[in-house]
Amino acid sequence: MEVETLERPASLKIWHAEAARFFPKHPQQFDSMREAIAAAAVALTHPGRQPWIVTAEGDLLPPNWIIGSLR
Repeated sequence: MEVETLERPASLKIWHAEAARFFPKHPQQFDSMREAIAAAAVALTHPGRQPWIVTAEGDLLPPNWIIGSLR
């Protein structure tokens, strides 16, 4: 991923794996993709939570992508 992309705004939505519900109800907005990835990493430490990131361009990044970006 380009450094420029990591500096663009992004939002984070967290699904609970065991039921069709969100934590929190509305996506959390971040000034940069880096911040959204860091928040998603924290969410991944809670069993059953599946963070999804939406980029400024509208791309949807699933939990597997987030996990891969943390390595």
